[in-house]
Formats: sequence, structure tokens, C-alpha cells
Amino acid sequence: MRRDLIVLTFTQPLRGRDLRAGYLPSDLLWGALYAADVRLQGDPLPAQGSFRVSSAFPFVDGEWLLPKPRVTAEAAPASPAAGRADKKAVKGLEFVRLGDFLTLAAGQPLSPEALAAAQAWQRRALLPVTPDVTPLAVSAEDLARLARRVLKGDPDTWAAGRYGAPIADLSASERLHAWFDLRGRASAGRADRQRNAQDRVTQATDTFMTESLAQPRLAFLLESDGDAPRARLLAALRLLADTGLGGMRTQGSGQFTLDVQPVPATLAARLDGSGPHVLLSLTHPTEGEAQAIEASPASRYGLRRRDGYLDGTPLQRQDVWMLAEGSLMPGPLDGRVLDVSPPGHPHPVWRSGLCVSVAVSGGAA
Repeated sequence: MRRDLIVLTFTQPLRGRDLRAGYLPSDLLWGALYAADVRLQGDPLPAQGSFRVSSAFPFVDGEWLLPKPRVTAEAAPASPAAGRADKKAVKGLEFVRLGDFLTLAAGQPLSPEALAAAQAWQRRALLPVTPDVTPLAVSAEDLARLARRVLKGDPDTWAAGRYGAPIADLSASERLHAWFDLRGRASAGRADRQRNAQDRVTQATDTFMTESLAQPRLAFLLESDGDAPRARLLAALRLLADTGLGGMRTQGSGQFTLDVQPVPATLAARLDGSGPHVLLSLTHPTEGEAQAIEASPASRYGLRRRDGYLDGTPLQRQDVWMLAEGSLMPGPLDGRVLDVSPPGHPHPVWRSGLCVSVAVSGGAA
């Protein structure tokens, strides 16, 4: 099994109903890779076991953030008010670093200092990536000067508390968003685009808006069954980088650059571990795996309904329920690929429920 960490930097916003900041679902990535490989090679790879992918999560400062485990502990609060604040802060966490991930997955609470740092890292990780050359160039000195004037305090203390790093360590894109942050302006990365549709019979024009999302830098795990499938999948990824992901690809949406990196050793040591696992992908268990999950009192999971239409057609895929990322399982799962084609469709339409997960115990944090 070959494993790579694929880092995506989007040069154009994405469009699609599945989109939210810092996240792309594994079945979308798997389906796009499978289709791109077919376009390049003609003959498809075996759907069931040749490759699998995790969902994509934020990647910042060389560190990949993971989905918050669904098992979390609550620290004994110093006061009822502090307890409510901690609960709210933990609930607001969606993505965490590996150390915090393992602490929460083991049922241990984060200290107040660790919780504040986790909030800062997530806030920074979700900043949308902007072009390297922007109309407003914000140097570290300019940002520090504005912070002193607005906050009447130390700029690096504010930056460390807000984004988990001093101003000098922020990228040009992050400094730009911090500049707007200090001025009280949000940087959600969502934008509306006006479009016109013309009726072919009456020639009447209907104006409507489409929403797109500028994503932060994202990364996902790619597991391939040997060197030959890996080479094919990397070629398919390069095709996707040029053609884009999501909707409105023919108009340039969803294009990205990619960087192939080795999986960090601290994470790689846990991918094949035994014992309880936390899901990093949307997973559809086999019947035997589903029975084991239901029988285990330690299982903690969420479910997501996956549906939608075949690309460019009014035909609707069959609905599928998946185990959500962050779910705690009694052990590693295989999962399976499902045929979700409409009734009577001439060929199968695959949706991946193959599992990528990380062990809670074993290895070094």
C-alpha cells in the first residue's frame, strides 16, 4: 500500500452544495479521481480495492488538521460559567492538530491553554487562500503598525491569540485577512456571481446568482495499491488540477495546484494500528462491520445522507447513508464501493464508502 499526502491550493473558487470551508468529502474526491483516470486511460481501475482517499481537511504551516473526534471529554470547570464557555469552545472546534485529536479521542479534556491554541489554529487554517499578488500588499510592518493603533497593545500577542502564530510567521494571504480582521471586516471567502439564463423558445432572460467558495489550503490522504495505480492516480490528479473540481468547471471554477508530500511519520504510524479507530473518510461499512459497530458500546458515530444527480443530467443517484468523519469505531474498517446508478441505467455509477481511518492508540503523538 502506497500512501501520499496530497496538498491542494485552489487558484479559483469552488461551487457545489457539498462545499464548506476547510472540507471536501471523500466520495467527491474519489469519484473525480476515478472519472479523470478513465478519461486518461480508457480502462478503469478496479473500483473496490485499487485506491481510497480520505476527505480533505485544512493544511496550514506544514501541519494537517484532522476532524474533531466525536468522543470528547469535559473538564471539571472552575465555575458553571467557565464550564459553559469550555463546552461552547469545544463544540466550535471542527478541525484539530494530531496531538489534540488524540487527546480528545482518548476521552481526555483539553486544558484551557490547549483549547485556546486549538481555536487559534482552526481560525488560521480556515482563512481562504488569496492570490500571491494582491491589489493590497500588507507587509508584516504595516500589519503590526495597524494592530498597535487599533488594539493599543502588542501585535504579536494579538496574532498568537487570534491565529496561533506571530505576525512574522503569517503568509502574505494570512496577513491580508488579518488586516481586514483588525478593521472589523469578515473574510469568509464566499462570493456571489450573477448569471443569465435565456429561454430557448421565448428568448426571455432570467437572472440568477450562484455562490462560490474560496477554500483554504486543503490536504487529503491518497492510498494506492502499488506503484502502477499510484502513477495513474497522480496523472489523474494533474488533469483535475487543470480542469477543476465542483460545479462550473467549464468556466474555470475549482482549479488548483497540487503538492505530493510524504505522510507525516507520527500519523503514518497510526494508520495501520489496531484497536479503536477514528474515521477520516465518509464510510459505508459492510454488513459484518455494521453489526460489530452496533454491538460495541464504545462506538460513537454520526451519519450523513449522500445523494445528488449524475453530472450534467436530470438523473438522480440512489441515496446512501455514510458514517461521518470523526466517528469512533471499535477497530479499522474496510468499507465498500456502492453502485448508486438510477434504476435501468446502462452502466454502474460508483460512490466510494471505502474507509480511511487512524488508530487512537499506538505510535507517538
